[in-house]
Amino acid sequence: MYVHLGGEVVVPIHDIVGIFDARMLEGSDDNERFLAFSRANGRMLVEMQPHDRKSIVVTVHGVYASAISSLTLVRRVMNVQWGLGDG
Repeated sequence: MYVHLGGEVVVPIHDIVGIFDARMLEGSDDNERFLAFSRANGRMLVEMQPHDRKSIVVTVHGVYASAISSLTLVRRVMNVQWGLGDG
């Protein structure tokens, strides 16, 4: 199954490594280095302005910025998993 990250972006749920609140990542040197490394290596698959970014989704294939809150994305994943009896 898939989860919609906003815009025209959907990713397979089984590819998701983590969903993070973008505000929690700000100000952390380690997190900023991770995002910079992802950009430099072509792993930042969807980018947006920091003031529009509400969550960061890390997958096995790359990193996505999303304007949808991390809580909403987690709920979407949980709804799909519970609906399928996988949760």
